Amino acid sequence: MYAPLCAALLLLVNPAASEAVTNVMSPSVTWDPYNEAREIPAARRLKPAELTLARQRAAAMFEAMKVAPSFNAPADRATMLVSSARLEAPTILNQKFIAYWSVPRDVRRGKDGTLVPALGGSHQLLYFETNLTPADDQLEDRATRGNFGRAAVNGRSGGYFAAPRMFGRLGEGEVFADMIVLTRDGRSALEPAPIGALLDLEIARLSDAAKAIEQGFANRLRELEETMTPTAVSERRAKRERAWRSETRDATALAKRLDDAAKTDETDYQRQRQYFATDAPRDASNTVWRPRLALEAAQAKRASLGEAGYGSPACGRVEPGFDSQTEVRYDVAGAASNCVPMVRVRQDLVDPTRPVDEVQLLTVWFRGDACGENLEGKTFATGSRCAYAVPLLREMSWDRARRAIGW
Repeated sequence: MYAPLCAALLLLVNPAASEAVTNVMSPSVTWDPYNEAREIPAARRLKPAELTLARQRAAAMFEAMKVAPSFNAPADRATMLVSSARLEAPTILNQKFIAYWSVPRDVRRGKDGTLVPALGGSHQLLYFETNLTPADDQLEDRATRGNFGRAAVNGRSGGYFAAPRMFGRLGEGEVFADMIVLTRDGRSALEPAPIGALLDLEIARLSDAAKAIEQGFANRLRELEETMTPTAVSERRAKRERAWRSETRDATALAKRLDDAAKTDETDYQRQRQYFATDAPRDASNTVWRPRLALEAAQAKRASLGEAGYGSPACGRVEPGFDSQTEVRYDVAGAASNCVPMVRVRQDLVDPTRPVDEVQLLTVWFRGDACGENLEGKTFATGSRCAYAVPLLREMSWDRARRAIGW
């Protein structure tokens, strides 16, 4: 009864809410319709001056988008800009400007005629966010995400990945597959990964992997030995004899069948014992030795660097013959062929010592749809995020957008 009653009250107090929404653009910014700042704990409430500035920035960003024909005269959706602001940290103000393309039936009008998206409705969204440092997986290429990237191990800081492809520039920002990143200082959002730190992470990771495999193999070998003790062999033969007696009634034939099964057990035991033995040959084809050999390579490379080479830019390559968990080798960039530069997100993208209301970073996020790969001239599936987002990004005024955030 609650939802229908609320809807009825909304119609009584707000006649505009009863008007059907069509393929139109909202007349103004929709500000924080679902009180996001209250749903997610923030560092503190915004001060009146901070809130006023955030509202001004949202209005200015809307003006930058309104010049786009695909946004101000939508063909099949209602469009709007929804904004909210909150403190991610005591001195870092994060503001979202979310462009909406919504099926009209999933949009209502506020008291002032502003369009408001319905929760759970059919919407396509494009996220503009300030002062929110990108996560590694928002920038790294899918092709190298699984094996080249290295994150924190044993408490060490990490976040290194293969340099992603850049698909051009827009609004003076770098266009990656799933994100556009604009920095106030104009520098790249990425910096070279220091090989010493990367090797430290790799040594820690491979050490853990080698220990885990060796311990697992030792446990499996112990279990295997227990299956071949005289007692275990006798009990297994007696169990088979009870089970097979009704099938093989001839005593001689039954004895031969039991002997053949025992020989098979022994052959299988010797095969598994050789596989799980810790003194197996030093070869990458052996499961025990793969992480050991990879670990030795990382340790040798780390020792060869010395302290002088610790901060040198790193690259990563694949070592043939190893599996996906142990095949990557890291070297000093330029020292080996077929070696992909390794990077990390710049550590100083958002400086907490700067003024709270200063925008240091603006990102445009495609939420996994990789629209950045096709920003130049390609068509998209009807109704997809990229089909709406890319025309807006091409047509909007980036000069106005930059001014909106104080650049």
